[in-house]
Amino acid sequence: MIWVAWRQNRIESFVVLGVLVLSSSFLLITGLNMAHAFQQSGLSDCLAAHTKSPDSCGALGTLFLNHYASLIPFAAALLLLPILLGAIVGAPLVAREFEQRTNLLVWLQSITRTRWLTVKLVLVLGTGLLVSGVLMVLLTWWFSPFSQLIGSFNPVAFDFSGPVLIAATVLALALGIFAGTLTRRTVSAIFLTLVLILVIRIGVEFNLRPNYEPQITVTWPLAQSDNPPITLGMQDWSVGQGYIDAQWNKTNSISCSGPYVGELTPQQCMKASGYRSNYLSYQPAVRFWTFQWIETGIYLAISALALGATVWLVRRRLV
Repeated sequence: MIWVAWRQNRIESFVVLGVLVLSSSFLLITGLNMAHAFQQSGLSDCLAAHTKSPDSCGALGTLFLNHYASLIPFAAALLLLPILLGAIVGAPLVAREFEQRTNLLVWLQSITRTRWLTVKLVLVLGTGLLVSGVLMVLLTWWFSPFSQLIGSFNPVAFDFSGPVLIAATVLALALGIFAGTLTRRTVSAIFLTLVLILVIRIGVEFNLRPNYEPQITVTWPLAQSDNPPITLGMQDWSVGQGYIDAQWNKTNSISCSGPYVGELTPQQCMKASGYRSNYLSYQPAVRFWTFQWIETGIYLAISALALGATVWLVRRRLV
């Protein structure tokens, strides 16, 4: 049974292996160059000597970022790999069997549906864990120089700086397998998988993540300009900055009205329209791992529900 499952998914396995090898090569080559430049430029020693005032290394940090920051989008693109795993490995896993009716051939050979599905799940999810684990280690090491300059508590680095990447991979595969079992059509399953992944990931990252714990909000008078009275650390996550309007809502824009708007300065206009103060909302760096484990738990819980539904569908459907 294990050999049959491997034979059925060998093309996808070779594709994933090829992508992983190319990704690892890119990360290793560029990462070694960055690590060498980070050490030789004196930036590493400077940051170590000024842990409480990293701005003292501003010139060296700016030079490093100007030279290597353009590589970050290429590394961030590797976060699409879990989505691709869900679409090209997870979605066809069961759907293709139903399309080609090969599941009936297996079930007629005294192999139970539960065993048939279990072998497939163990192989695919085990491969996904291995791939995402390797990718997480490489990306965390590769990003370490940037982490000391711009932090890891931001929307991009957060996704590969901890167990969230592994959980996101399991989620993508689980949703793909569920979609394939539900639709029994490979193309439909791939489309449904992409929709489910995008809906869940966007909802979690843009709506839930900033609010796993209450945001810390600092306010100060409009007369004191836009500069906040506190300085955030590089590892803190600035969630939003703007103004508190007349209804005590947070906003990033200014909307002034009245007969003399054109004659007023922006500050006078805001006061006339009822704006109350400036604000800055952030999440402190000490919450980074708490957020990581909360999001990991969310993804794993959804994955468990999807896999449970998959098992139920396979066992209950007649064919």
